[in-house]
Amino acid sequence: MLELSVNSKSPAAIAAALKKIHEMSMTGAIEKNVPVHITLEAGLYRESVRYNLSNPLIIEGSSHSKAKDCVIQADNCEAFRKGVSNRSVFSIGPNVTSITIRNLTIINTHNKSIMEGNTMMDSAEALAWDNDTGVLKAEGIRIEGRQNALYVKGFAWFKDCYITGDADFIYGEPETAFFEGCTIHLREDNRGDYNGYAVMCRAEAESKGFVFSDCTFTADKRRKNKVFVYRTAGKGSPVTKRDWDSAAFVNCSLSNLYDPELVWDDDMNLNVYPRGNAATGIREYNTRVINSDGSSEPADTALRNVKTYSLTDDDYFNGYASRYLILKDTPLEENL
Repeated sequence: MLELSVNSKSPAAIAAALKKIHEMSMTGAIEKNVPVHITLEAGLYRESVRYNLSNPLIIEGSSHSKAKDCVIQADNCEAFRKGVSNRSVFSIGPNVTSITIRNLTIINTHNKSIMEGNTMMDSAEALAWDNDTGVLKAEGIRIEGRQNALYVKGFAWFKDCYITGDADFIYGEPETAFFEGCTIHLREDNRGDYNGYAVMCRAEAESKGFVFSDCTFTADKRRKNKVFVYRTAGKGSPVTKRDWDSAAFVNCSLSNLYDPELVWDDDMNLNVYPRGNAATGIREYNTRVINSDGSSEPADTALRNVKTYSLTDDDYFNGYASRYLILKDTPLEENL
């Protein structure tokens, strides 16, 4: 394994380390399958990071620091640089076989400026996993942004992470993206009082999509508008193999600020496809509501969007009761 240590005193220090790895790989100084371990000393790294090599990578903050002590930060968005891989602060490309990110914070500081709603030009990812075949594991990290803060494709596992944004801030086209023990915080909109949405999934057909297990969803209160756990893009259909709604919420706790309908579909003017079932669609099990006094109680699902599905005990014990059941038959299984 190639070991590198980086500190924030040099400009673009992380980019320089990754450039060194690329040069070593291209010249044959290291094989293209040699694992690389980068340790970041505590500090503020004001740069954007791109990684697209086949060398398995572990990048983490130093063991004696907390995630908030090691920060990768930039102001970027679609209006500045077009395309998800260019506008994100930390972008991981399609050639990556395996990457582990631990104990650090990634922030896109971009504030939305367009007042007409959530537009493409204000898309501003903090972390973009733009990869269909490799494996991403993130543990103990913080991801902060506003619109589209976290983009996920393929296979990913987020454990004990904190993720915050204000609109569709966890989104993408995942096969299986597993969130375990994470805190998901829907923050205020910097422009004023707008609806907020935590999750949007446009998955490949039949895929598990986003699976949230033992996660806590918190929110900042709007004055008049609402906050939703999920928003549909309304593009899924039986004749397409893309853009399916697929998200499971298992043993999760939701702030009572979230709308009890759970899913925003523009008052049923958008298609939610497929209808929730044991394997795909929008489904939940054993959801609890966190009251303003900090107590919690079982959620009343009577007002849920009609396209959602409450998993049965059999569904749960057959497919969601453990990490193994959720990740089996995926490339993530070998990380168990």
